[in-house]
Amino acid sequence: MDDVACLQDLADLPTPALVVAEEILQRNIAAMARFATATKCSLRPHAKTHKCVEIAKLQIAAGAVGISCATISELEAMAEAGLSGLLLTAPFGSREAAERLAALSRRHAFSLVCDHPEQVAVLAACLGPGSRPLPVLIDVDVGQKRTGVTSPQQAMQVARAIAAAPNLHFAGLQGFAGQAQHVVGAGQRQQAAADAAAQLSDVMARLREAGFACPLVTGSGTGTAVIDAVVGPYTELQVGSYVFMDADYARLEPVGASEFETSLFVLASVVSCNRPGQVTIDAGTKAFAFNGPAPHVIVNAPAGTQYSFAGDEHGVLQIPAGSAAPKLGSKLLLSATHCDPTVNLYGALNVWAAGQALRQWRIVGRHGA
Repeated sequence: MDDVACLQDLADLPTPALVVAEEILQRNIAAMARFATATKCSLRPHAKTHKCVEIAKLQIAAGAVGISCATISELEAMAEAGLSGLLLTAPFGSREAAERLAALSRRHAFSLVCDHPEQVAVLAACLGPGSRPLPVLIDVDVGQKRTGVTSPQQAMQVARAIAAAPNLHFAGLQGFAGQAQHVVGAGQRQQAAADAAAQLSDVMARLREAGFACPLVTGSGTGTAVIDAVVGPYTELQVGSYVFMDADYARLEPVGASEFETSLFVLASVVSCNRPGQVTIDAGTKAFAFNGPAPHVIVNAPAGTQYSFAGDEHGVLQIPAGSAAPKLGSKLLLSATHCDPTVNLYGALNVWAAGQALRQWRIVGRHGA
């Protein structure tokens, strides 16, 4: 990315604003597509990272079989935009949610996960007789202790409930090891991924013994994809953050070659510069998710500049001794702390590419929007 040209093109954009460098974004999408092809895994990237129809379309154009969605709102937005191969990756918990899913299934094809026989029963009842069979995967807890069946016996109960419903179809398993994605040490992350894979493999083997084939085994993420694609039993990767990257992923020791670059930034302005060695910018907890480390890339500030939160509206930059601080009104680009929830704070991505007019891509399916 040409930092100078980018900042010049963004000079009139009100701050704080979310910016994506399109050329880097495209390189990241192409790199993951090459990796999936080389390892013979399908890609169903996660929309929870970008919440953007245009990016989802770029991923499918690069070879993804579909898009994963974390919420019903994301699923509805992607379906209504005409995207296919959609998978809802979180179990639902209410009849109202089941009714929304049943209504959507009458207009669009998608699949979803369940982790309890009661979910299966409610979903089947809401779909009603004569509806086209809805593919259902069993969500398996592979160590995150969040959602999913916790034993092969529970998985068997859910599988039998799905098989007994004429308007549902058992499609396979999901196992997402969220606890492994951000383990910093390469060796420890490999072990965490291997432990998760072993749990998922055990459930799959027990189901197959009972006559339930598992044609699809989906899961993984940006932090463990290099491991999961080789170790198995995954046939499909639900990677998400690779399109943007963030400060959290920047801390990880790589496993294999990492081709993914930072493409997502928050544009901010210097609004105060009265303290020596410090400037204040207009990007605080309303501009960055604060469940990740501080931005690791700060464009238009001296090397070694450190960011810290200073409230809802502000952040503070500590400038290294002997370096010239950015002037009042200067604009800077800062990498995301944690990309997924940072995106959820904004209504649009400002898309920058050298020599092109600035464009906006809408962020859809946001919580509370």
